[in-house]
Amino acid sequence: MNHKLDSSIEKIITVSITKKLGKIVKINLSYKEESQIIQSIKITGDFFIHPEEVIEELEQGLCGIKLEKEYLENKMKLILEDSKIFGFDIDSLVKMILETCGDK
Repeated sequence: MNHKLDSSIEKIITVSITKKLGKIVKINLSYKEESQIIQSIKITGDFFIHPEEVIEELEQGLCGIKLEKEYLENKMKLILEDSKIFGFDIDSLVKMILETCGDK
């Protein structure tokens, strides 16, 4: 029997980073290696966000988004527009996510 790997299945990369942006922020991120699409993301730390459930909306909203600055910024601005964040801003969070996967 001859078994071949399905080349259409992309490798999933899982990475983590912790940084002090104002407050401590930790990101756990899984993404498709070739297409650079976020599969899952968890953002934790000692920052504050109001209303609190917005962080879950943000994590869910970023799934399926390409790991590119413009896409990340646009999605975050849309989800966080009526929220108050203490401990990081959108620009620093986008930069941190991109650094997590090796982009500077």
